[in-house]
Amino acid sequence: MDFDIKWEVLKELTETYAISGFEEDITNMLKKNINLPFSQDDLGSCLFTKEGNGISIMIATHMDEVGFVVREIDEQGYLYFQNVGNMWSHVLLNQKVAIINEEKKIYYGVIGGPAVHSIKEKEREKVLPIDKLYIDMGVSSKKRIEELGIKVGDMICPYAEMIELNEEGYLAGKAFDNRVSVATGIWLMNMLKNENIGNKVTLAATVQEEVGLRGARTTAHKVFPDLAIAVDTTLAGDTPLNKNNIKLGKGVAINVIDSMTIMNRGLLIYMENLCRKNNISYQLSCFTDGGTDAGNIHKSGTGIPATTLSIPMRYMHTHLGVVHKDDIISALKLLKLIIEDLTPEKYERILKENYHYSEENNKT
Repeated sequence: MDFDIKWEVLKELTETYAISGFEEDITNMLKKNINLPFSQDDLGSCLFTKEGNGISIMIATHMDEVGFVVREIDEQGYLYFQNVGNMWSHVLLNQKVAIINEEKKIYYGVIGGPAVHSIKEKEREKVLPIDKLYIDMGVSSKKRIEELGIKVGDMICPYAEMIELNEEGYLAGKAFDNRVSVATGIWLMNMLKNENIGNKVTLAATVQEEVGLRGARTTAHKVFPDLAIAVDTTLAGDTPLNKNNIKLGKGVAINVIDSMTIMNRGLLIYMENLCRKNNISYQLSCFTDGGTDAGNIHKSGTGIPATTLSIPMRYMHTHLGVVHKDDIISALKLLKLIIEDLTPEKYERILKENYHYSEENNKT
């Protein structure tokens, strides 16, 4: 199964600025790259639909990234900020950020911190809280900030360019969480566009996942699919400072459990069988310190079977994360196979037999 993947789509997505509540530029990119019927819910999440007469499958990929908004501007022109989503101040000091005003003008600044020569020994062991951090805009007064059109509430994003690292397949960039999955959604829907598939497939590019999985709930209520698959990133534990069983380059991570969702066992076994049968590299993920859009989707209505496929990532919620192309390709292959393979009969058997579903007793 060979895919012609346009990696420049991922680069453009990662380098776009779009924190929770400010996702419109990603919406415009999706509309530019996907030629399928489009709609939105009232929160701003995007829906692209490939019609079919079989089961309804929703693929959820959140558009937003973590970042900040301007909270206060002092008389010297320093910006204080409030985080939008979860970031650790330890990794923020002296990093470059982009500030985007209402007119979409982009300005750059540096998150300031104390000079290393001025920090006493005991102070070096402490992490400054985010509410004490500020952005140095390289100006001399609040008046100059006002002249630039920057005000309280404007978006602030980490700044970084996507680059290829020193061994084939490794990429570094900002906002892979979750633009890598948005790119996967674009590639998937374009592959399906001209295929005669039996199932109805909806790509839900959701908003405000990083602040409470909000778009997941509204899209689930709008679509009410038979099955939903959130596509996200997960923490790779293959570095000296992070240890778990998930590794870069070893395949898509199939979620077993996280803090919000327990995967249907029949669906898990079905996906594992598909991977084995089609030589798709995969890993099983247990991630109890976070959740994905599946956490709100599966609780919608009277309950929607939902799970998560994740792309392993190092250094989540920082200026630069690291992913591997092979894991992205594995996720794309598995998504396409599920859509092509899952008949209404297999779907009903998964739900009915749950723990006992297997290729051996599924003759449909």
